[in-house]
Amino acid sequence: MLTATQERNGGDAVHLEEIVRASGVPQEETRILLHDLTQVHRLVTELAGGDTPDMAPRYEVAPRL
Repeated sequence: MLTATQERNGGDAVHLEEIVRASGVPQEETRILLHDLTQVHRLVTELAGGDTPDMAPRYEVAPRL
């Protein structure tokens, strides 16, 4: 679902709330899944900061080599 949500956002990283809305999966479950995809599998990149005001981390599919 992250890939589709990111594509609808013009390829830019998306916030957790956007992923939750698109997937229909509860926020806490989505957060856990994103943590695993980020920290364990390294398939997703978490981008912190960069927003004004700071709107929490954004997520994007990790670049492929």
